[in-house]
Amino acid sequence: MGKKVGIDLGTTFSAVAVMDEKTGKPVIVPNTEGGKITPSVIRFTESGEIIVGQEAKEAFEAGEDGCVSAFKRNMGEEEVYCSFYGKDYTAEDLSAIMLKHLKQEAQEVLGEEIEEAVITVPAYFYHKERKATLNAAKMAGLKVRQLINEPTSAAMNYGMNHWRENSRILVYDLGGGTFDVTVVQLKSGYQIDSLQTLGDHKLGGKDWDARIAGLIEENIEEETGISASENIELHRMIQQISEGVKKQLSKANNAPYNCYIQDYGRYSGSVSLEEFDLLTRELREKTGIICNTILENLGVTWNDITDILLVGGSTRMRQISPYLKEISGHMPLSQVNPDEAVALGAAIQVNLPKPKYTVLSMSNPADEPGQEREYNGRKNLSNTKNQFSAGEIGQEEKLRNVLSIRNSDVVAHAMGIIAVNQEGTEYINKTIIPANQQIPVKCAKSFHFFTSRDGDNELEVYVLQGDRKPLESEIIGKYVISGIVHHENENPTTVRIQYSYDLNGMIQVQARQGNNGADLPIRSEAVPEDMSKYGKPVERVKQEPIHVAMAVDVSGSMSGKPMQDALDAMCNFVDKISSYGGGVDIAAIAVSNKCKIVQSLTPNLSLCKMSILSIESCMTGIGNSAHPFKEIKNILQHQSGKRLALVLADGKWYHQAKAVKAARECHSVGIDIVGIGFGDADEQFLRDISSGDIESMLVKQSELSSSFGKIAQEIGANSTGGQQNDIANDQSSATWLAIGE
Repeated sequence: MGKKVGIDLGTTFSAVAVMDEKTGKPVIVPNTEGGKITPSVIRFTESGEIIVGQEAKEAFEAGEDGCVSAFKRNMGEEEVYCSFYGKDYTAEDLSAIMLKHLKQEAQEVLGEEIEEAVITVPAYFYHKERKATLNAAKMAGLKVRQLINEPTSAAMNYGMNHWRENSRILVYDLGGGTFDVTVVQLKSGYQIDSLQTLGDHKLGGKDWDARIAGLIEENIEEETGISASENIELHRMIQQISEGVKKQLSKANNAPYNCYIQDYGRYSGSVSLEEFDLLTRELREKTGIICNTILENLGVTWNDITDILLVGGSTRMRQISPYLKEISGHMPLSQVNPDEAVALGAAIQVNLPKPKYTVLSMSNPADEPGQEREYNGRKNLSNTKNQFSAGEIGQEEKLRNVLSIRNSDVVAHAMGIIAVNQEGTEYINKTIIPANQQIPVKCAKSFHFFTSRDGDNELEVYVLQGDRKPLESEIIGKYVISGIVHHENENPTTVRIQYSYDLNGMIQVQARQGNNGADLPIRSEAVPEDMSKYGKPVERVKQEPIHVAMAVDVSGSMSGKPMQDALDAMCNFVDKISSYGGGVDIAAIAVSNKCKIVQSLTPNLSLCKMSILSIESCMTGIGNSAHPFKEIKNILQHQSGKRLALVLADGKWYHQAKAVKAARECHSVGIDIVGIGFGDADEQFLRDISSGDIESMLVKQSELSSSFGKIAQEIGANSTGGQQNDIANDQSSATWLAIGE
């Protein structure tokens, strides 16, 4: 059996810890050089070698090429973080390299394989940062038992050595790249409860370094006239100097520095502690605001806090402890090593059993018969006894005291959904799981959803993390719920949407219809780049008549199954648009070497379908020399209401420039055009004939029917202000769930 370890993957330094079977306490696993912490710095060489740790840090400080650090601050971002010798790396890639190095070093020192790990993350990490951390661990070959919040991990380590029942501890975690503050309470029976957490994952020691770098750059430009912003090498050198200056000021009142500037020579200067404190006052006050906010949220004062626990190497700055003493009246604890505490706590956590889900109450459980009993608020965990089997403990009896610790962590962010307020005037963030719930946790709420007799009945849900307005919160995903059944006597139907946070603070979405015990199918789709409409008032569009001209390519390449699939798709569109309440009439056009109006505008949709099915026998030639836009313009331009043309193309048309010019004449008189293509259709041509605010579609032949059906559904949704086929009504508060179009 291999070792179980705790890993602190830090912005500046990282560490690995394990439970010592002899002492029954967690200990740091030194790296192969004997160091207890490993610099989170990587160097790539031209020969392909990858160097991690102290040697890479020394190369970085010497200004050598191929070095990278502080990548943790960009976890979860898909953009390239750095490029070296023809290869790109994201923060996730770099973290995987770092974790693999830590794993290999620990295995070499321990003489055993690592079986399982708990990895720490900033408490204020969102879903995407946590997911990226798990992905990095997987790439590194690590089996992750769970992620744990860094302040909670540090509090576990402190509590193990300094347990005081009913003490309330504020964990002030200032690392190199992130800041978190968490309030934990030590209860009877070795129960540690995280009460609430707040933070800023873009605030850390690197920001203090940046203030020093800015001062040095100002001094150099003032005395030499050389601007660091225009000199990349000088700018990088100053960045490296600034961290050393900060460390000097943790011990001395003045920190000298010098650097060599090309075409100038050696430049020397110094930064005083007074200058440093003045430059960074705003940063430390920002941490104080977060501390005061969390106390206010909990309804307590500094007098209710028994201890302040410092975590993270940046808390060694001389200004931090006096500042906290000033605002709180408490001198922070000094018994904990801020660089090691987080990893040590993770080593405890990796040996503890996993807790079960806490289930929050639904909006109205009476509407959901047959469901498991759900509780109002959290389950009371403090009276629950832990039972350990020999397999769960897996160590000597002497470890039992440590492994009696029970930890309930919290997730910092609320989980909600984009919704429309009760008045129907603006988009809001409808919370399903409030912030600071103990994890793992789940909650379900019931919504009304209007279904269509002929529709696919898909419900689109935008999941939000945070409790601010939709566009100010983190939009972590778009989920499409399908398989919702239409019932004539139950419209709207009830859809029960369940959110859950797992132990890692990761989000899952489930849905059920009515009292059906089976989950509905859900697929994930990319969040649209433009979400701006959710920051504006809800537009209410009155139902108005809609006039549609459908033109289909009937050239020789369409013969056989392509033609049949196209005609079926057009008939599917007619079926789905039939439920539109504003009045609809449809025309059909065949086009190849000539154009033929197969069906003039008619509200008789059954007749229209018959005409569409007759298109296959139209004698308009086998080539693509004609276009339908003159006929479309003549049919639609004098109609009142919404005017839409759907143009289905297979292959490339002979006179595309002439067709585009005619299509734009349609645009100029207010006729919207959607270009739909398959096979060898020209995607750029489809874009050119489509209206400016309408997306063209290049689809597979097998997707024609669903594409036409989706257009029909969107017409219904847009024309009713989003209240027909893609809207769910929250039963508990009559809040409308807004679904993306």
